[in-house]
Parts: sequence; C-alpha cells; structure tokens
Amino acid sequence: MNNDENSPSNSAMVQQFRQSLVTKIAMLIIRLGRNALLARVLGPADRGLFSLISSLPELIMVAGNAGLSNAVSYHAAKKTQPFKILLGNANALTLLLSCILFVLSFWVVQQAWLNNDNTESLIQFQWFIACAIPFLLIKIVYQNLLNVQQKISQINLMSILESLQPLVLFLFLWLVMDMNALTAAVWSWFISLLCLSLCAVFFLKSGFPIALNTNMQKDLLDFGFRGYLDTLFQKLLLRIDFIFVSAFIGNEALGYYSMATAAAEIILTIPNALIVPLFSFLLRTAADDKNTVTPIVLRLLMTVMLISAALFALLGKVLIYILFGEAFLPAYEPLLILLPGIVFLSYASLIRLDLLGHDKPGAISVISGVSVGLNIALNLLLIPHFGISGVAAASSIAYLFGAIGLYFLHSRITGLTAKETLILRRSDLALVANYVKRKRTT
Repeated sequence: MNNDENSPSNSAMVQQFRQSLVTKIAMLIIRLGRNALLARVLGPADRGLFSLISSLPELIMVAGNAGLSNAVSYHAAKKTQPFKILLGNANALTLLLSCILFVLSFWVVQQAWLNNDNTESLIQFQWFIACAIPFLLIKIVYQNLLNVQQKISQINLMSILESLQPLVLFLFLWLVMDMNALTAAVWSWFISLLCLSLCAVFFLKSGFPIALNTNMQKDLLDFGFRGYLDTLFQKLLLRIDFIFVSAFIGNEALGYYSMATAAAEIILTIPNALIVPLFSFLLRTAADDKNTVTPIVLRLLMTVMLISAALFALLGKVLIYILFGEAFLPAYEPLLILLPGIVFLSYASLIRLDLLGHDKPGAISVISGVSVGLNIALNLLLIPHFGISGVAAASSIAYLFGAIGLYFLHSRITGLTAKETLILRRSDLALVANYVKRKRTT
C-alpha cells in the first residue's frame, strides 16, 4: 500500500483501532452502569422524558447546522485553506447558526404534539435544551477536527469523559445535594456537555479564533449543504423513533424503547471504534489504497457484528432484567427487532465514510432521505397496530434499505462486489491470527 505522509501505516491504524476499541468498551461499561442506575431510579416514564430532553438538542442542532461539521472536516483533511483561517470562519458560522437554533428551540419545545403525556413537563426544561445546542455544535466541529489531525488519544479521553462525567455528577447531585432524580439527570447531562465542548477546544490547541472570509464561508456552506441532508437524515434515522414514541404513545413507552435502543446500540461499539482511526484515512487517501483496506475491514466487521447480534438475541432478556430491572422487560421485543437493523447500520456507517472521501455527499443524502421517508411512512403504518415493536420494525427496515442503497453506490464507484465486502475469507482469519501471534511474541 502506498501511503501518503498524512496517512497512517497499517500497524499505526491497528494500534489506533485497538486503543479506540478499549476506550469504547470502557465507555460501554460506564454507560451501562449509568443507564442501569437511571432506569432504576427514574422508572420508565421519567426515563423516557429524560431521553427526549437529551435527544432534542442534538436533533435540532443537526437539523440546522447546514452540514458545517462535515464541511470543515473535509476542507481540513484536504488542506484547501490555512488551518487557522479555516477554523476562524467555521467558528463564525458556528456562532451564527447557534443563535438561530437557540431561538428556534423554544418554538419546537412548545409544540403540543411533541409529548403525548404532558407538554408542560418538557417545557420546564426548555432552557437546558436551548443552551445545549451551541455546545453540541462546537463539540462536534472541534471533535471532527481532532479526528482529522489524528489526535486519537484526545478523542478517546473525551469519549471516556463523555461517559464518566454524567454518572459522577448525577450521583453527586442526587445523593449529596439531594436533588430530584430527573432534575439531577438533566443537570449532569448539561454540565458534562459544556465541559466536553471546552475540552475539545482545549485539545485542538488553536483557541477559538473568529474570521470573516465570504469566499471561504461560501465554500464551507457549499460542501456543507451537499452533505447536510445526509447528516440530518442519519440522525433522524437514529432518533426520529424517539419522537414518534413520545408523540403517539407516551413517556412510559419511550422509557422502554430507549432501553431497547441502548441495549441494541451496545454492539455499535465495534464500528464506532473503527471509524475513529479510519476517519482521516478514508478522507485523505487515494482510491486504490482505500479499496485494499475497506473490503477487509467490512468483512471482519460484518462477521463480528452478526455473531454479536446473535448473542444479544439469546441473552437480551437476561441483560435487560439484570441491568434495568423487571419493569423494563417490555423492551426485549423491540430489542430483538432492532438487532438486524443495527447490523445493517454498522455496514452503512463505514460505506458512508468511504463515500464522503470520494466527494459524494449529495448522493449519500438522497439515499438517506429516502430511508427516512420510508421510516416515517412505516412508523405511521405500524404504530397503531404494534406500538413500540412497530417503531423498531420501521427502523430496522429503514436501516436495511439505506445499507443496500449505499452499497450499490459504493460498488458503482469502487467496483467492489457484495461478496468482496461481506463474505469472510481465510486470508482475513490468517491476517488476524498473524497479528495476534506477533503481539504474543513481542
């Protein structure tokens, strides 16, 4: 493989993946502990309301960020502009968009249809939702830039803090300060988000410059708008089901469903760990080099994901009972239905990243948009008859459709077939075995 000076070597990439995987496993353990505690302390109804409160700022931010985070990442990876000037113009756009979305969030929260049980219970937290939006936008822009610069250790440290801080703060506010459990959960989530955005700025070591260059901002928005719908649709695919459950069924059902998604998304630890070291590589590297690495990664990924999903299908009910308590056992059926979709989602996540490196944000957006439309139609059709299980089925089918669409686009561009990206080979196992053997002898 011919790597350029900015591309990691095979050994460096494997080392980064191992570090990221260890980090994700640590995050997983911490988050499981926090989710288990919150489930038992809050109960299904308040746990559902908390899921809605913490999800809304991200949905609003993604809906109105104009694809800024992807645009900044792309231009930084390609080095189209001096970094400081690029960052300054990105920050100016970040502040402008944050102000607009801050105001818009108050209108969104006050919509009566958003919460089937009690809109007032959501409105009392509207300032948290509004103030979280700019911190989320700063965090994602700076974290993507850290990824482009291959500052993997800093990203992994932020990931640990993202999981650990809310747990520590919740315990302090709830046990020491004697705060109401739901209020303590919201405060701990918000303070952690603030700290993470500050950490991202600090770790990049470039300050928070502001610059105004009309041409550069047009370039950012041009790429951003082409990929904006994809970013929006990706987030909608993952979280629009929360909105449907809240609007049509209520907080208690959302509590069950949020636990089902939390359990199902545990196995996304593997593709998420892969994305961190591959992010910069797939954006920077020549097509021939990527076409050598991508199919091997996909084959290994899909094999591990299928095995993981099968294990979760067998042990899911026991896992829910032990972690979240008997009250959350209704989450098991939607968990089973979500698992196939999660496998397809993991495949699509890496294909999508490779396609961004091929400068195909618009085509990805079309596929993602159709998937979201399918998801919405299926939710409206299935919820009246099947409740949260219908929501889970709508998500799984939409994930499958998106994965198939991205595969055909990727195959047309790269020439890689389904067999090359899905079916495990003996050479893949030999590659893993040789790596393990080398680690044992060193």
